Amino acid sequence: MSLECFKPLFDSFPWLLPQLNVEQKGVFFSCFLGFLALLWCFIRNSNKGLPPGPKALPLIGNLHSLDVSSETHIYFASLSQTYGPICRLWLGLKVGIIITSSALAREVLKDKDTIFANRDVSAAGREFSYGVNDLIWSPYGPKWRMLRKVCVRDMLSCSNIDSVYALRRRELRQSINYLYSQKGLPVNVGEQMFLTVLNVMTSMLWGGTLKGEERASLGAEFRHVVTEIAELISIPNLSDFYPGLAWFDFQGVIKKMKVLLKRFDKLFESMIDQRQKLDRNGVGQESKDFLQVLLKLKDEADPKMPLTMTEIKALLMDLVVGGTDTTSNAVEFAMAEIMNKPDVLRKLQQELDTVVGKDNIVEESHIQQLPYLYAVMKEAMRIHPALPLLAPHCPSETITIGGYTVPKGSRVFVNVWAIHRDPSIWNNPTEFRPERFLDNKWNYSGNDFNYFPFGSGRRMCAGIAMAERMFMYSLASLIHSFDWKLPEGETLDLKEKFCIALKKKIPLVAIPTPRLSNPTLNSNKGLPPGPKPLPLIGNLYSLDPTYFASLSQTYGPICRLWLGKKVGIIITSPALAREVLKDKDTIFANRDVPAAARELSYGGNNILWTPYGPKWRMLRKVCVRDMLSSSTLDSVYALRRKELRQSINYFYSQKGLPVNVGEQMFLTLLNVITSMLWGGTVKGEERASLGAEFRHIVTEMAALVSIPNYSDFYPGLAWFDLQGVTKKMKVLAKRFDKIFESMIDQRQKLHRNAEMGDGVGQESKDFLQVLLKLKDEADLKMPLTMTEIKALLMEMVLGGTATTANTVEFAMAEIMHKPDVLRKLQQEVDTVVGKDNIVEESHIQQLPYLYAVMKEVLRMHPATPLLVPHCPSETCTVGGYTVPKGSRVFINVWAIHRDASIWKNPTEFRPERFLDNKWDFSGNDLNYFPFGSGRRICVGIAMAERMFMYSLASLIHSFDWKLPKGETSDLTEMFDITLRKKIPLVTIPTPRLSNPTLYE
Repeated sequence: MSLECFKPLFDSFPWLLPQLNVEQKGVFFSCFLGFLALLWCFIRNSNKGLPPGPKALPLIGNLHSLDVSSETHIYFASLSQTYGPICRLWLGLKVGIIITSSALAREVLKDKDTIFANRDVSAAGREFSYGVNDLIWSPYGPKWRMLRKVCVRDMLSCSNIDSVYALRRRELRQSINYLYSQKGLPVNVGEQMFLTVLNVMTSMLWGGTLKGEERASLGAEFRHVVTEIAELISIPNLSDFYPGLAWFDFQGVIKKMKVLLKRFDKLFESMIDQRQKLDRNGVGQESKDFLQVLLKLKDEADPKMPLTMTEIKALLMDLVVGGTDTTSNAVEFAMAEIMNKPDVLRKLQQELDTVVGKDNIVEESHIQQLPYLYAVMKEAMRIHPALPLLAPHCPSETITIGGYTVPKGSRVFVNVWAIHRDPSIWNNPTEFRPERFLDNKWNYSGNDFNYFPFGSGRRMCAGIAMAERMFMYSLASLIHSFDWKLPEGETLDLKEKFCIALKKKIPLVAIPTPRLSNPTLNSNKGLPPGPKPLPLIGNLYSLDPTYFASLSQTYGPICRLWLGKKVGIIITSPALAREVLKDKDTIFANRDVPAAARELSYGGNNILWTPYGPKWRMLRKVCVRDMLSSSTLDSVYALRRKELRQSINYFYSQKGLPVNVGEQMFLTLLNVITSMLWGGTVKGEERASLGAEFRHIVTEMAALVSIPNYSDFYPGLAWFDLQGVTKKMKVLAKRFDKIFESMIDQRQKLHRNAEMGDGVGQESKDFLQVLLKLKDEADLKMPLTMTEIKALLMEMVLGGTATTANTVEFAMAEIMHKPDVLRKLQQEVDTVVGKDNIVEESHIQQLPYLYAVMKEVLRMHPATPLLVPHCPSETCTVGGYTVPKGSRVFINVWAIHRDASIWKNPTEFRPERFLDNKWDFSGNDLNYFPFGSGRRICVGIAMAERMFMYSLASLIHSFDWKLPKGETSDLTEMFDITLRKKIPLVTIPTPRLSNPTLYE
């Protein structure tokens, strides 16, 4: 029977009732109530075989019991004492089924999970979820599976949660800072934790969209709205229990929820609009907030099951409302229980002091080492589960549970609160005793129905990993940072209040007293997390990109090392790299100059190590405009071509024999560089003889700059030069200086002879000639000195050889490891150049696959994997952490280029990923920046690009390559400032061109 036939009557109520007199209204409602009574009796009599339960009153059933009790979970538990582990309530016209045993909970949530996988959606829940379009209330089916996949895989996976750790840390440190400011004063713990968790949640949702005060101002707005929404969902609503009355909304629940939803919707629309504007403008690609993830998923969704804008807003609603109250209430209960048990507080603080120390702050990386804290969390969730009745389930068909009929469409409550306090399962169940969880027997998987605080089965909570981290990190920070006591005259009350999520009936107000040794640790300006340093040496024992990458897995995208007395900061995320190299570029534009580099740069007088300022700008201008511009590079192409053809001729002479590719490319590039530097100055055998001399010096210098030098990390020891680094570098620099002096002297003699009219040297287009001319014409306010000229020459010889040679060697190794890539390259070069011709630089613009190979090589093997260390000119904040003035900042571009959240199959060499020309070397996209970014980006990109492309194209076009018999390809890297192959690539060239004269 249905009330549908009475809809016309209901539709006319607003106009009909005002026209009736008092007597007529009485008759009307008497008839109406009589009809409901008959309907109620009919439905009740048609549901025989139901579980037992208390007597129901006519019409309202047992609703009066819910009205008088604000502890619904306790009332339901008391019913099980009388009627057994499954009992029944009449909620108006709807049947309510209460499950209060682990065996029957298993039957509902595991054995018959599919049947019970739907929700009984309340009117308030329908409004809240944008018409049942969220994860909590959506019916079980394809759409629900898609939404859960979005949450579990794309938003709340461990890797995604790791990527936004800095946001969590920032908000929690702000809360600790606030509590410190309130030391000795009463603080509402639950209120403060609510705001903390709310700020964390909104930061993760759109932390890269809103900045500063605009984001912070949302706190009060959201708190008010979230609280009202939770209350409206909790109210026993006549519209849910008498479907025919839903239209009237007698209690105004739907009307109020619509008003609240409108306020939320306005906020969501604003956030979405701002994010879309940022994405359209190409700004904020590295802002790893969840809204960006959702909008990207919407654009890439399967047309058969699209992710709509309505569903995006519904998921945002789930995360904001579902992720705040529950976690903050759980932390408040835990704090109350701990304060009620001083021995628990003492044990927790002892554990934290051992693992973290009183001279440090808690980081998320610590929580895995805190078993007693885990036991406290589990015990708090046992005795005060966040959702004591879980979210109501609704069977999709009539079924039998525990021998009783459970009708289709009934509202099924699983009383996890009562199961967690069952004395047949738990010894002294009402006692807060964390020790019961120290054996690690219990977890949150939902497989054991004696303990399942986050539910079980298909509709189990999707946010367990996030809740676990936030609870543990928050509670550890509160307990570690402060001692706690109640205000004088107050007593602790642990009474609960049922409101969908369980909360304390009387808020916990407590007084914090700081307990850490250093007051600055209670601020939000602490150093990033990092491994424990050893005495004296700190963390000096390992400094390479793979180790730094492993640290980021433990400590997050910004972490700290103690390098002797110096602080080292490691950046391993695009968002934080952007903050350093773009947003705060001026602050980080200086270098931390090691002692070895000071010697090789003539006292910090080259472009690489010079402090940011007028002199650096002058030197950069000299390099970019006068030496490495496209026109200047074009003018010395003949020199590059001559040297590369000599190398091809050498490989041809070694056909069929093993050749060390890296060594030969080093000599080629060294000859190219020196030819461009003074190709018009030195002739014949004198220039050629410099090759072996330079190679030896360059290799030794690179090794000295790479050595962790005590003089750099213990300034007081610099004078002693304990490792002899400065002494050795002086010797090498002196040998270079002698060569430079000779070159400069010869060039000046040629210039003087030219002025006397003998016509020598005017057309010699080498860089040394350009530099000497600039010196003579320099601005007197900012002259180019002879020392700076020699420092620039040194920089070009050192910086322009090993890096490019190593990159070509890596490229050859990767290509030989992937025969299909070699085949595609040779096909492309043969098409553009032909097998009856040789490669020229003019061809390389027509070789897109070769460009893709170059980009992929530099992704996997960036020439300087940590870039050249930056050094802030003032103490500043990055990712919510303090980066001290003078620290050494490493940007781990190697790790960012292998980040699985950015790159699909990041360890696979796949040039095809670069064929869309999305990525370049400009440094504007901090997902890919092999040459750095910002003011200190490499000045030699154009030169490196030409030399790599020209060299690799020539090698691939001229020869087939194979490994010596019995050898295997090895791609292991070795860090030495620049990245190089640990085992040199030795391979056998076989000529493939049609005419042998092409190798001359």
